[in-house]
Amino acid sequence: MSKYGYIFIAFCSILLLFSTCKTTKESQVKQIPKAEIQEIKKEYQIASSITYLPPPEDSISQITINLVGDLMCHLPQTNNAKLSNGDYDFNPSFEYVKPYLQDADLTIGNLETTFAGTTQPYAGYPAFNSPDAYCTAIKNAGFDFLVTANNHSMDTRESGLLRTLDVIKQHQLGYAGTYSSQRDHDSIRILNIKGIKLGILNYTYGTNGSYPITDHRYMLNVIDSADIFNAIQKAKTKGAEIILVFYHMGIENVTGPIQSQKDAVRFALEAGASIVIGSHPHMIGPSQQIYSKAIADTAFVAYSLGNFLSNQYWRYTDAGVILQLAIQKNHTNHKVNFKQASYLPTWVYRGDGTKKMHVLFPSQWALDSTKLPTFLSKSHQQKMQEAFDDTKLILTKDNPSLNLRIAK
Repeated sequence: MSKYGYIFIAFCSILLLFSTCKTTKESQVKQIPKAEIQEIKKEYQIASSITYLPPPEDSISQITINLVGDLMCHLPQTNNAKLSNGDYDFNPSFEYVKPYLQDADLTIGNLETTFAGTTQPYAGYPAFNSPDAYCTAIKNAGFDFLVTANNHSMDTRESGLLRTLDVIKQHQLGYAGTYSSQRDHDSIRILNIKGIKLGILNYTYGTNGSYPITDHRYMLNVIDSADIFNAIQKAKTKGAEIILVFYHMGIENVTGPIQSQKDAVRFALEAGASIVIGSHPHMIGPSQQIYSKAIADTAFVAYSLGNFLSNQYWRYTDAGVILQLAIQKNHTNHKVNFKQASYLPTWVYRGDGTKKMHVLFPSQWALDSTKLPTFLSKSHQQKMQEAFDDTKLILTKDNPSLNLRIAK
């Protein structure tokens, strides 16, 4: 074979070898098995070191409001308060109840007299005019706010109404119900107490036939359903979170409630009030805790707080009460509502002509004679006991959840 033949055979052998290697490599690549994905199943176990925190608590704040009924000043009270130098001192009347008036964030009373000054004689029923010193004693006792719309607001006419407001402001007391101007009337009373905004409105059924002139109607709030609705809506628009309406309504010497009182309460609740308080009958009336659709919550109603301080001495009129309401605010959901109510029955010692007269006591003291001062007789203690029993019965008849406060 020639050398070219050997070269040709060698070349063919190389081509055959190369072709075989390539085919084998491709075959090997195609034959690599796919990776299998396996799911590893394991039962979950809670680690012993995990601590589950409780949900965050709501941030709650609370305020308390003391409310009393009629702060009257009959002429015997004025005469008894007169000192030898011609001044007047009514402070002894509040000596024994002062601690209970001062133990709230806000204390409100119904001022049922006027401070017209000495241009008119001091007088009691039927047209009241009292020394400014009566307002001083009210302030010293712990009152912060006075409602002034009642049937005696106009006893000393417009001038007396205006001077009464001046005296109240001089004693740095708040007020609602009567006003010195249209602007004053339109300034809805909203008190910011520890971050809770309380709106206070005050209305009377009338003023014994004496009213401001037509151009001065702003001076006095008279019960009117439309006015009440508008005022409550305005108060809420201006930021009030809870509304208190204080009425002067009903029939004197009748515990009630009569239909007009029920209607007035309904006006206030339907408009969005949470608290409705009454005065005027000079006797304690019933209280209620009822559900109000307007606020979708519980509302509190007291038809009459009776007299607080007066010269009236027959049964029921010598009994009063310091009603304390708790208002709560949930700062998480911004809801403000009435929480609970309690009461401290009171009684007025009218005296027997001696120096100490017209003195207020917690009537609960009748249960423990060691707490009573020596100038009180056994018959006085019996009257005090009667007042305590009457107040407890009337206030709690329709409201058994009302708590009795313990008098120390």
